[in-house]
Formats: sequence, C-alpha cells, structure tokens
Amino acid sequence: MYKVLIVDDEHLVRYGIKAMIDWESIGFQVVGEASNGKEGLQAFQELTPDVLITDIKMPVMDGMELIAQVRTIDREAKLILLTCLQDFEYAQKALRLGTTDYLIKSNMMPQDMENVMLELKAMLDHERGEQGGQSEAGKVALEARETMALDAFLMGLAHGTLSTSQTEAMLQSMELQHSQGELVLLHIGLDYMEHAAQRLSEHDLIRLHTEAATIIRHVCFADEHGMELFSSRTGEWTILLRNADDEMAEWLGQAVIHRISEILNLSVSVGMSRIFHAVSKLRDAYLEAEQAYSLKLFLGCGSVIRADVMISAHRTEQPVPLANKKLNDYLYSLDSEAMRTYIDHVFNDAETRLDVERAQLISIELLLNLTNMYADLTNDHEWLYERKKELYEQIKELETLADRKHWFIQVYEELILKVRSGYSSDQGTISKVVTYIEQNYDKELSLQILSVHVHLSKNYLAHLFKKERGEGVIDFITRVRIDRAKSLLRGTDLRSADISQKVGIPDSKYFSKLFKKMTGLTPSEYREAVQVPTHL
Repeated sequence: MYKVLIVDDEHLVRYGIKAMIDWESIGFQVVGEASNGKEGLQAFQELTPDVLITDIKMPVMDGMELIAQVRTIDREAKLILLTCLQDFEYAQKALRLGTTDYLIKSNMMPQDMENVMLELKAMLDHERGEQGGQSEAGKVALEARETMALDAFLMGLAHGTLSTSQTEAMLQSMELQHSQGELVLLHIGLDYMEHAAQRLSEHDLIRLHTEAATIIRHVCFADEHGMELFSSRTGEWTILLRNADDEMAEWLGQAVIHRISEILNLSVSVGMSRIFHAVSKLRDAYLEAEQAYSLKLFLGCGSVIRADVMISAHRTEQPVPLANKKLNDYLYSLDSEAMRTYIDHVFNDAETRLDVERAQLISIELLLNLTNMYADLTNDHEWLYERKKELYEQIKELETLADRKHWFIQVYEELILKVRSGYSSDQGTISKVVTYIEQNYDKELSLQILSVHVHLSKNYLAHLFKKERGEGVIDFITRVRIDRAKSLLRGTDLRSADISQKVGIPDSKYFSKLFKKMTGLTPSEYREAVQVPTHL
C-alpha cells in the first residue's frame, strides 16, 4: 500500500481529490494533506509519502518551491502537479525538476486521476518489487482509508458542500443512513487562537492541533460515545457523539476543557448542538453548534455553551444605533466619562440580544471611526499607516466582549490624550484662521479652504475653533460678512445686490434672507433705520 500526500490551498479541491477515486482499491492510502507548500514540506518529512500531489499557486510556499525542496530530500518519490491552463509553462518547468506527471484542474476527471495513479502504481511496483498479495499492513491501511473517507464525508456534510445525491450515496455506502439513537455535535475551539498564531511557528501550531485532537479523542471515545472527529481549520474540531443525551454531552465537553487545560495549559470553548437523530441532519446541527460556540464573545471563554441558550436571548425591536458623531463630540470635548458610558451602552445592547453580528458590526464601525480620527489628528502618513496596522492586528486577538470594551476604551482614552495635546500645540492656529477670514471675507470661504490654509483636517479644525471661540467656523464667517454689510449700508449708497457681492455672498436673494435672519430687518429696512436725518 503506497502513501499519498495532497497539498492544495483550497479545502474543496483537497476533499474532491480524496473523494474522486477509490484509493485503496488501486493500492494507495491518502495519509495526509496540507494547505500550503510550507505545511506540505513538513508533512512530507513526517509522513514520508510515496506520492505527492501538489498545486502550483499557494500561499507561504508555492508548488514549484515545494517540489524543488522535496527533490533535495527524496529523489524517488513520485510528484504530481495540479495546474491551470494558463500555468502550463510552469508544469513544463516542473517536469524538468523531476515531476512525474501533471493534471489540469479544469479538465481533471476521476478516470484521469485513476489512470495516472495506476501508472504510478506500476512504476512503484516495478521499482520495489512489491507485486501481488495484500499484506497485513495493507489491511491496516484499508481501515485508515475508511476512517479518512468518513472524516471527509462528515466534513463535507457539515459544511453543506455535498449534493443530495452524493449525501444519500455516501450514507448508504457507509451504512449511516439508519443510525439510531441520540446524536449531539460538539464544536471545540482553542481560545485566543489569533494570539497563538502570532507567537508560535506553523510547526508548533500543527503540533498543538494534533496534541489537542488526541486529547479530545481520548476523552470522548473512552465510553464509546465518540462516533467521529473531524477538523477544517487549525485549532478547531467538531465531534459527533452518539448515545449521549444533553447532560452527558455537556459533561464530555467540560471534560475536554479540563483535560486540555491540564495537559496543554490552554483554554478551549465548546459549542453544543441540540439532540438530533439522523446523520443527514448534520448540517443543521453543525450550524447550531458553531453559532453556540460564537456566543463565547458574550459568555466568556473556557465553557460549554448549549444551543438552547440562544432561545433566552432578549431581542428588542431595534438595536441601539451607533452614532459616531456623538462619540467624536465626546472625544473633542475631552469627556472620557461620556465616552466610556457610550461604548458600554452600545456593546451592552448587543450582549443583551446575544447578537454576535451586531457586536461585530459595532467593532468594525468603532475601529473605522478610530482610524478616521487618527487621520484627522496627524499629517504623518507613515505613522498613521503603522498605527492602523497595529489596531487591526490587536482587535483580531480579542475573544470576548469584555476584551473588546476594555480595548476600545483604552484606545479612545489614548486618542483623547492626543486631542488634548493637539489643543495645546495648536493654540495659535485659530488666530490665524480668524485673521484669514477677516481679510478674505469677500472671497469664497469654506472649512475645506481654511483647513488647507492651516494644515489641519476639517473635523479637527471645526472642533478646535468651536472650543476656542465658542461658535462654529461657518457661523463666524457669516457674522463677519453681515457686520461688513451693515457698515456698507450705513456708509455708502450701494445697492443691496452690490453689497452682497462685496461681502462674498453672490446670491442677493439669499443675502437679503440671511441679513434679515441675523438682524431682524431687511437690508433696506436696516439702512432706513440707521440713516441720520438731515436738518435744513
């Protein structure tokens, strides 16, 4: 029995290759898979496969580099390259590096794969003189292959990637269609996985994943409750339990949490589906368990969360709206207490509703607002770019709502300090703005023009002006223009339309309306009221 390793960055492609042919019947066993060349190289060294099937274009390390590295380790292994039509020249180059064959993805059919593998089988048999007769090792390999086929099937069923006909055929062939008894699904995940990914190497992450999976199997299979364990990403596992009621499933989940904490000193959380009675319902149960698992955002890490907890969630008619303008006003007015209260309020509403999507949306909007505020307060684009990267990296590592609240409040507090520092350093800026307005009131004026003049953002300038002068920039511009218009009405015989032009308000009708709003009189009424009587 010859060993096969599959390396492709697309999970569905890997699954499709595994399910495409009956590997065992033609003398092969798929012993592993990897999602990039670096993982593939490590798996090749650990599993020593006879055949490597790899894609060309992958992250971290591509297929070309992988086969070059493999050839330095093993000159005898058979290498099959998966390629697209547009990458055909790479396939030709790969042949020169010692690739045995290649398959074009878009044209690949089960018969093509089987023909290639049969040719490889003949080559390997000839090279190793292993023709005919299945050894005891072959029987063990058959059992391993059957286990892997079940694993791949359950994964496809859970993710909804199988058609109805595929599902029915697989259920019948695996004698699962009439499985009886109570079934429960547990979705298990390492807490603070993003943080672990930042501090551990890929090799250590894979080792950690394998060790945790071994612990989970030991706990859940001990009393014949475990039916199957499968995993679609590093640090997460799903286990299908049979003959386990709610209480037993929850107990097993707690046991997994305890054992992983005890042995690996790591925290895991468990989402638990409701009981179901047919493997064909696995997709619905998987969504339930995954959704329950996501509620660790509100309920905290290191616990078993049952799907029925969602039923008790309090949903008001409308969620509390997120008003960034209000939050920015608190920042510019240096009101830390109001800022903290506001962030608590919007997050607490999502928590009461157990609304994960709402909490995620709030986090995204607050983060975008943060980056916009930083952009308002600095012209250092390099620093701003690095700061944005820091913020996005930090928020990915936050698992619970309590983590997020604490982090956002801390970062907004830092922003308030930056605003306060800006107010201190920009004290002379507003006098420059006032002078510019008084000298150019007859020209076009806007917040944008003034912000360019003093090299500040519009929002920051508006708040700084209001803080120092007690009125808005536009209100001040209007007052300067109307005061100048009053002077011209008192001291000249110019028509109202001409005066409106001279004070920077080209629309004479709008000027008259604005003048009356500011003074209570039309321009002509004002001139008549202030005109000094002439005595003969």
